[in-house]
Amino acid sequence: MNPAAEDQTVLKHFPPGSSRLLPAASALALLLGTMPARADDGANLLSNRFQVAAGTFVLETDTDVQLNGDSGEGSAIDWERDLGDDGDETRFRIDAYWRIADRHKLRALWFNNSTDRSRTLDEEIVWGDVTYPVDAEISAEFDFDVYELAYEYAFLRRQDYELAVTAGLHYTTLGLVLEGEASLDGGQPVSGTVREEGSVDLPLPVFGLRGLWHLGRNFWIDASAQYFTLSIDEYDGSLQDFRAAVIWQPTQWAGAGLGYNQQGERVDHLTMR
Repeated sequence: MNPAAEDQTVLKHFPPGSSRLLPAASALALLLGTMPARADDGANLLSNRFQVAAGTFVLETDTDVQLNGDSGEGSAIDWERDLGDDGDETRFRIDAYWRIADRHKLRALWFNNSTDRSRTLDEEIVWGDVTYPVDAEISAEFDFDVYELAYEYAFLRRQDYELAVTAGLHYTTLGLVLEGEASLDGGQPVSGTVREEGSVDLPLPVFGLRGLWHLGRNFWIDASAQYFTLSIDEYDGSLQDFRAAVIWQPTQWAGAGLGYNQQGERVDHLTMR
């Protein structure tokens, strides 16, 4: 059952902090497919034509959400504190680029973090037009995806490093669901369980810097920083993404790495459907 009416709910403050990928355990397994510029180049990331990297993470997240309904504001929820941090989780990140010329690249990114949790509430939660009382058994679903397509220009290239500027489109999709015993607006109890959900799609342009350095032998450092903020009428949002990784590239076709990624997004007063 989904009693929420379309265009009548609002998401506030997701997330006010950031999602941090802890360096001590963020083992980023890189699966690389490459094409050298010359047959004797060896594993040279400064001349590779293609690269694909896939990995998983240990996350520390801070997610603060609020879903409003027809009758007023919903409860401000700290998703991790109020709904627990145990449950089934899926998380991965895939990066790829195509070097179309010496100084020019096209980059693509897909990041996913999805969780399913269940718990007994120790305080009442108002979520849209639904109220979940104390001691209600509820399940919570969180689905967060980030897609990015960007152009990169290396304004400085040397034998062992390059520095580049990037510009592109960053697209976020977010879905949040609560389901359990509840009452609707007005306090009328409902037999069975009530499922209340909201979702939002957020496109943002993004700009940043990226650097690649050869440390010697088969080791490299890949680092990037991206930031964008925008405020128009009822819409207010910002994005920041900082990433650094040490890559071990022993062969032309495969390598591995360990990285740290801090990402934060904020969305205020955005209508959900």
